[in-house]
Amino acid sequence: MSTYIDQWKENRGKETDGTAEIRLIALDMDGTLLNEKGALAQESKDALLAAMKQGVHVVIATGRVFSALPQDVVCVPGIEYAITSNGANIVRLKDRKTIYSDLIDGDRLESIMDLLEDETIMKEAFYDHQVFAQKSCLDHLEDYGIRSEKSQRYTLSTRQPVDDVLQLIKENRHRLENINLMFGDEERRQQVWKRLAAVEGLTVCSSMPYNLEIGGAHTSKAAALDVLAEILNVRRSEIMACGDSSNDVAMLCHAGISVAMGNAEDSVKKAAMMVTKSNREHGVAYAIEQLVLNR
Repeated sequence: MSTYIDQWKENRGKETDGTAEIRLIALDMDGTLLNEKGALAQESKDALLAAMKQGVHVVIATGRVFSALPQDVVCVPGIEYAITSNGANIVRLKDRKTIYSDLIDGDRLESIMDLLEDETIMKEAFYDHQVFAQKSCLDHLEDYGIRSEKSQRYTLSTRQPVDDVLQLIKENRHRLENINLMFGDEERRQQVWKRLAAVEGLTVCSSMPYNLEIGGAHTSKAAALDVLAEILNVRRSEIMACGDSSNDVAMLCHAGISVAMGNAEDSVKKAAMMVTKSNREHGVAYAIEQLVLNR
């Protein structure tokens, strides 16, 4: 996969010294910065630290809520901000202050209430930087497509069980960052995706092969990144973004330099300028070394 980056550098080198003026790196986590075990590898951490030592801002841009961010990432010295819940919030890490929010318009949920009432779909409510899920669903994750040991362990460790998540969604409809839907049936997931994509005032994307993520009308990692770039006085052309799933596409299209992981979905690779190695092979570290550190 490295040839994609090499070719890009060669073409850019015809006009410059072959390096990019990158001042901000926006990184998805699962399937991107985190390795196949869901951990931050030392190779990736070292690359982040080296980039920040050169004055580059490193920003987390994830579908996770803030409470689900792994401490080995949050505690990396120098990382200042995290974009969470697919762009619903920007959190300043030093004081845990939410400096930007773009939540779901709760009134829009009436048009999809039949989907939220469908008991064959597992629902999760994201608000106040927490995730709440139906206890009865958490007891049978494999029925909703969550079958790997890693995915089940992550879900059970980051979700707060409740007896009636639909009632919780209704009661907190104007505080929702995201609604996550999980499916055991792929055909049903595709049907619901098509339906949601046609609903005005809501966005839909996916980060896992079994889920759909509902956000506000303009909620995206790209929109939040644009706000943060203005705060940091960084131009769009100076942003490098890395991702692997459909919820990263808007961010990749927005960034001046976009990098898809070697393990990314084909649609994500097509949206990116280049492809790096997989997360198993520390693809983020490789991209930073090649494009930022010029090693």
